[in-house]
Amino acid sequence: MMSKELNHPADIMFELNGENIIDLLEDLFDALNKVFLPLVGGIENHFSYSISNKEFDDILFDIGNYSLNKIYEGYFPSKIEKNDDELKIFFSKILKLNPETEIKAISYPKVISNDDNYIINVIFDI
Repeated sequence: MMSKELNHPADIMFELNGENIIDLLEDLFDALNKVFLPLVGGIENHFSYSISNKEFDDILFDIGNYSLNKIYEGYFPSKIEKNDDELKIFFSKILKLNPETEIKAISYPKVISNDDNYIINVIFDI
């Protein structure tokens, strides 16, 4: 299970694939890693997010854009933990980042399939 870049006319689109929200978020962070090519240090802070009564696309939109803001503040999403209805995302200090790409927002997470595995397309607005 790895994120897969898809052709999209104006932005960067990735396909995320997983059995649950943790898998999907790990794929989202893998996609961000492919775009930014970060060199990171140790974990320095975290963010807690309640997932009760939220759809996967809403969670990916919220956490994706929060993480994008943290990247521009100098922290990259490195680890995810789930406890009951709460996700905890840990961020590492960025030592170096690919300066050539600027993502303005993460938009339109769309569930393509959810049989045994969720497939979600997500667009990085550049």
